[in-house]
Amino acid sequence: MVLFFWEYISFMSFLLIVSGPGMKKRTFRSPGSSVSVGAPGSEADVLLEIPGLTGLYYSVEKTLEGMDILLEPGVFIEIDGRKTKRRKVPIFSGQAFAHESYRIEVEWLPEEGEVMSLDPDMLSVGQEDVRDWFETFMDLVDRMEGLRELEGLVKVLTEGVLKTTGAERCYLELDGESGEVDKWYRSTIGGEQAFGVSHSLISRVRGDKGIVFVPESSADPTVAGLLSVKREGISSSVAVPIHALGKDLGVLYADCVSPGRKLGPEDFRKTALLGRIFANAIGNRSLLRSVFLEAELPLGLQSKSPSCKEMIEKARLYSQTDYTILIRGETGAGKDVVARSIHQISGRSRGPFVAVNCAAIPAQLMESELFGHIKGSFTGAELDRDGLFVSAEGGTLFLDEIGDMDKDLQSKILRVLETREVTPVGSTKSIPVDVRILAATHRDLEQMMQKGEFREDLYFRIRELEILVPPLRDRKEDLLRLAEVFLEEVSSELGLVPPSLSSEAMDKILKHSWRGNIRELKHAIRMAVLKSGGKEIQENDFELSEMEDHSMSSASPSSEESVPPGGWKKKLEDQEKEALKKTLEESGGNLTRAAALFGLPRTTYREKLIKYGLIP
Repeated sequence: MVLFFWEYISFMSFLLIVSGPGMKKRTFRSPGSSVSVGAPGSEADVLLEIPGLTGLYYSVEKTLEGMDILLEPGVFIEIDGRKTKRRKVPIFSGQAFAHESYRIEVEWLPEEGEVMSLDPDMLSVGQEDVRDWFETFMDLVDRMEGLRELEGLVKVLTEGVLKTTGAERCYLELDGESGEVDKWYRSTIGGEQAFGVSHSLISRVRGDKGIVFVPESSADPTVAGLLSVKREGISSSVAVPIHALGKDLGVLYADCVSPGRKLGPEDFRKTALLGRIFANAIGNRSLLRSVFLEAELPLGLQSKSPSCKEMIEKARLYSQTDYTILIRGETGAGKDVVARSIHQISGRSRGPFVAVNCAAIPAQLMESELFGHIKGSFTGAELDRDGLFVSAEGGTLFLDEIGDMDKDLQSKILRVLETREVTPVGSTKSIPVDVRILAATHRDLEQMMQKGEFREDLYFRIRELEILVPPLRDRKEDLLRLAEVFLEEVSSELGLVPPSLSSEAMDKILKHSWRGNIRELKHAIRMAVLKSGGKEIQENDFELSEMEDHSMSSASPSSEESVPPGGWKKKLEDQEKEALKKTLEESGGNLTRAAALFGLPRTTYREKLIKYGLIP
């Protein structure tokens, strides 16, 4: 067997593959040890137009360890699902990052004639041959696919790092569900006995949400003076974040303590790759656990209707992530109830749930409502006031009817979603926020984008995940249960003993079309309780025929024609299938790259391909 191995000397060139909404994928090749990206009119090698930015955006430079992205002040990028504005960001060849609406993949290539073919038996990596690295890699992948116990995954991870790299010690810390930090140790000499690590480097990974690699501690003045490095005799180290399901879960750390022993670029890459595989594995464990939750689901996710099965499954799965969810459905279908239920079963349930109706607040007041303001920023601003983003810190912010949001405010919301920072009205100081965003709408956002009424980049940002809430007319199995729930609520509000429903009243509820969905049902129950005076509710206590006639007559031809053939669900499924086909084609059939393009984990992406019959 022959392994083709790039030997990078001094001759190379950068390859930038750029894609984005409304543009074909473009490839830029730039010779030399660096390539720059900037606005049209600048002297950058690659020119990309980004509203509000001028001059140079960033450059990518070759280093001894790999590559670095050097960001200009005020520029943010997203890499591995995390936003960063650090001056220097390490990146691998073949890794991609996002800048505003653009996706950029960076590769560096040798000049022709610099490719060598080597037999695996001749190639040594971290004093172990390629076969050891491959077997460890496959062992961890097998455990990931099997979703085995956490302790087993940790053992394979830590042993794998020591086996395939030059590291002598490996340490892993993960954030526990109750707030504590779980820790694991493994070394080539002391086994699982605890040892001292460089918590300064680990804190840097946690704070900057990036990778730290120190090839030689004595040669790095920012590291050589650290107390932990001196005390433990750490000669070389690497620390990478464990990030899954939109959350920062912990840090994987490895080092050398023998004098003169160092970790090289390949050790750094393997540690980072093993960390990413492990993150996928524990992410999948969280998803699986959410599917089989033993605790009773919130009322908003309880249903006997087959039409709600997919909604409930998605809500369970998505609740365990920090990705933005777009909840779609007709007016009154209960999108707000689903949003609150997702919060209740999420890891943020101990934090606040803050809801805002984007259609109910005037556009001129919405910015202050969301971002806050400082004293004197406008007439009537007599005190500093926190906005809803800050109020939702550590919890969930629900943007209801986001399709009715003013176009100017959409760009500001997009900025917050990208930077995770808000700037109060009248202030120049940004405030970092840690919130999970849920959004909902009954509007056809795709049609609004075509008309220029809704920003395309915001659409893709809020639609990282999507849930469709079925209308009440498709949930006949739930009608009487919901009626009983509303009877309890309304009677409690009125100080009455909950009345029962006669069989004729039940029959009338089951036969009604419920054009107004859950909102109409609750209103009808309230009126029936009032009319019955607290006695058993009879058929004539409901005035449903008039409501039905009204709903029928008010449905204009134009509103009926706007519903696509097969309904909205089929339309969304068709769009998803087309997007899957496109990303698969653009990646040349490479599932890992295609999944990154689509914005999903590889396993989830593959399941969708199978679902739509795109792969066997």
